[in-house]
Amino acid sequence: MRAYDLILLDFDGTFTDVDAEAVPFLAHYRRGLAELAGAGIDEAWEAAVEVVREAPDAHGFRFEGRIVAPSHADPYILSSCVSQLVLEQLGLEVGPSALETLFHASYRHAGTVFRPDARDVIEAVLALGVPVYVVSNSRTDNVRAKLASLDPALLERLEVRGDARKFHLVEPEGGDARFDAVPEARAVEGLARPLYLRRGRYFDALRAIWDATGAQPARTLVCGDIYELDLALPAALGAAVHLVGRPTTPAWERDAATSARGAFSTALAGLLDRLR
Repeated sequence: MRAYDLILLDFDGTFTDVDAEAVPFLAHYRRGLAELAGAGIDEAWEAAVEVVREAPDAHGFRFEGRIVAPSHADPYILSSCVSQLVLEQLGLEVGPSALETLFHASYRHAGTVFRPDARDVIEAVLALGVPVYVVSNSRTDNVRAKLASLDPALLERLEVRGDARKFHLVEPEGGDARFDAVPEARAVEGLARPLYLRRGRYFDALRAIWDATGAQPARTLVCGDIYELDLALPAALGAAVHLVGRPTTPAWERDAATSARGAFSTALAGLLDRLR
């Protein structure tokens, strides 16, 4: 009997080397932020980076004032945290829509650097004969373009659902008893702040896939590289989870991922151990 009826995969950071990919992104992002600020930001940027690094749990990607992703999760999230501090330091107000526009414009310049085992893992997962979906915060066309650079044939075998908005702490479209049972937040040992779970837009994406495939959360495996964004809600819904981290992944994320039906590995190929 197969272990899972459905496999859901995050993309950026899970199948890609975000530190390498983000180098050109950061150059464009910092240049664009300076244009928004109308002033040089280099000193303010470096100072803000140090502030975040000294107290990472006090900072993070925010949704309506609440932290919804760790500040140090990846260079993309770090840039968002740092930009807010830079603007505060300079006494400037820039609306969230302007920063979101800057982010997406800069993301188009990000590199495409896959983890060395990405193709082998994708092929092995697809060989299981169960539905496989990529569910990402990135826009669908960006993810599809990167997958096409790895192998255009993958686009015929993988379903891609972008713009998942895993960071939106809102109610889903329409009621659902499964979501109703999810608590607002959970305490995680080693993390000073609450970890918020009720991410309605992400649930909408998950529910649409469960409806399309007939799979149940308990028979679903979700793989991602940021526990808070990718895995906390699916785990609360009863799915099995696998965290693909980096050497810098904090202990609290590793511990949270390995409780209940979860596992952690620094290599993407560690996911295959769950599937054998």
